[in-house]
Amino acid sequence: MARVFSFSLTLLIFFHCYTAQQFPNECQLDQLNALEPSHVLKSEAGRIEVWDHHAPQLRCSGVSFTRYVIESKGLYLPSFVNTAKLSFVAQGRGLMGKVIPGCAETFQDSSVFQPRQGRQFEGQGEEGQSQKFHDMHQKVEHIRSGDTIATTPGVAQWFYNDGQQPLVIVSVFDLASHQNQLDRNPRPFYLAGNNPQGQVWLHEREQQPQKNIFSGFGPEVIAQALKIDLQTAQQLQNQDDNRGNIVRVQGPFGVIRPPLRGQRPQEEEEERVGNGLEETICSARSVDNLDDPSRADVYKPQLGYISTLNSYDLPILRFIRLSALRGSIRQNAMVLPQWNANANSVLYVTDGEAQVQIVNDNGDRVFDGQVSQGQLIVVPQGFSVVKRATSDQFRWVEFKTNANAQINTLAGRTSVLRGLPLAVITNGFQISHEEAKRVKFNTLETTLTHSSGPASYGRPRVATA
Repeated sequence: MARVFSFSLTLLIFFHCYTAQQFPNECQLDQLNALEPSHVLKSEAGRIEVWDHHAPQLRCSGVSFTRYVIESKGLYLPSFVNTAKLSFVAQGRGLMGKVIPGCAETFQDSSVFQPRQGRQFEGQGEEGQSQKFHDMHQKVEHIRSGDTIATTPGVAQWFYNDGQQPLVIVSVFDLASHQNQLDRNPRPFYLAGNNPQGQVWLHEREQQPQKNIFSGFGPEVIAQALKIDLQTAQQLQNQDDNRGNIVRVQGPFGVIRPPLRGQRPQEEEEERVGNGLEETICSARSVDNLDDPSRADVYKPQLGYISTLNSYDLPILRFIRLSALRGSIRQNAMVLPQWNANANSVLYVTDGEAQVQIVNDNGDRVFDGQVSQGQLIVVPQGFSVVKRATSDQFRWVEFKTNANAQINTLAGRTSVLRGLPLAVITNGFQISHEEAKRVKFNTLETTLTHSSGPASYGRPRVATA
């Protein structure tokens, strides 16, 4: 019996040591960094910039991050991924289409009519005419700067830039999602085109060009399945196509699409009230705009605004378990110190610069520096962060790994200090009763404040907004 116990103990120690070697300092984030893209995949009409998801702060948050830069008349070819994805349009405008499995084509071209004889058909005109459709496909939407787009796993998605300036889209992929049944690697599956550089971010895989899905099947199988000739089937495999995953459209881009909405914010607000029917996965709204200050959750004309997007605003977020926050503050404005109670946060800078400090569970400052346009930094769950704009305007977007992320603040009217009794503050910090009152009551704002210091020291402040 003693031998069995000794062997079991030895085995336990062995596995413990093995695990420690495999995952040293797992998620002990003692130092954070502002991250830049580690890989750039160039295409004919744009590029895809990928951050290293093996970086400790991304790996421990269970996410990866990608930036798509699509030039004018550039088409990002349809692809799907193994994870839930939340995207933000950082610049430009264009079109987006998604193909949801099992859903019907609801956009139809009915511009051509052809007479038909015989029995009546649904939708037949008064003169015995019925519609002949040139094309039909699933929903196509106009997108613009500020739009936040939710995409579920396995849904094929494409983008087209119909504007004059580059269309820039940043996306976070939730690798730790319960919906991801593979490993913690972002895996795009392309339905068209080829990527000559391959999936360079997968360190374990031998690097070779990434082909589209049709390339893996025999041409005769494709021909039989689609009822087409063998030559066309071979064309679908893009064997000699080196344009990459973003190609340039020659001539007009002929898709069925609704006209641009003139009063988009008002119309979106009407949609938010409800459409009178239960949303299905086919008709569920997946886009919302965060750049309209009139819909901000926190707004101060002198300081800036903050808007949040969660599953109460966009119900599909409940399914993918992600949410977003958009912030825009002016120089010397400060976002009061706060922490995410139930989510990791990926902060991406879209404009300007800010001084950021982040403190971990050990009370150590793990980041203290400038973040600027195009950089990202992760704020892990529970880590406290403070942001102060150092340029004329600082704008950022945060992706959070919870459909209804919650924050707590260290200062301000709704802060943890405001909720503590004065006796706890005086004894906890060894300060006088009067000092404790100032600590507790001097900051009347909830989220945004000036960083130049208290407006008046030693006497009550007057809230401005």
